[in-house]
Amino acid sequence: MPKEEDIKKIKSSERSKINLSFLGTCFTLFTFIIAINSKLLQGNLLLAAELSIAIPLFLSSIFARTKLAYTTKPKMWERFGFTTFITAYSFLISVIGIMLSTLVSVKIGMLFFALNIIMPLIYSSLEVRENREKLKSRILKDLFFIFLIIIFGVLPSLGIWNL
Repeated sequence: MPKEEDIKKIKSSERSKINLSFLGTCFTLFTFIIAINSKLLQGNLLLAAELSIAIPLFLSSIFARTKLAYTTKPKMWERFGFTTFITAYSFLISVIGIMLSTLVSVKIGMLFFALNIIMPLIYSSLEVRENREKLKSRILKDLFFIFLIIIFGVLPSLGIWNL
């Protein structure tokens, strides 16, 4: 059985890799939009802002997740890393959903958002089933994620609000 210290290092490394992948996705998406249709960013300030903000948030999350491997206050860094990650991830999902709604159809965009809400709920229910003590934290994390997706993705895609 691995030591708790080894598990922390592995977890920190794996989370950093995930964040790096999403950061790469943001840069790729940003470059792709600029090269193919920069008017999409000019015409939708919210889309441009979310994509631009996601990049430093993913970077901050990477630094926080890396620090988890050797810090004396892991809870503080874990919360910061999670908050910056989930906000950046929500913005990235929102950007993709808004683009689907704008460039393909609102129905496809809403399907994308629905699946991005349902899948974490399924994940959380499995995690809670495995460890009942995680119920409160999973509810809070999922509500935060869903709130961000609805405010910054679903509502703009439906034309209810936009910058």
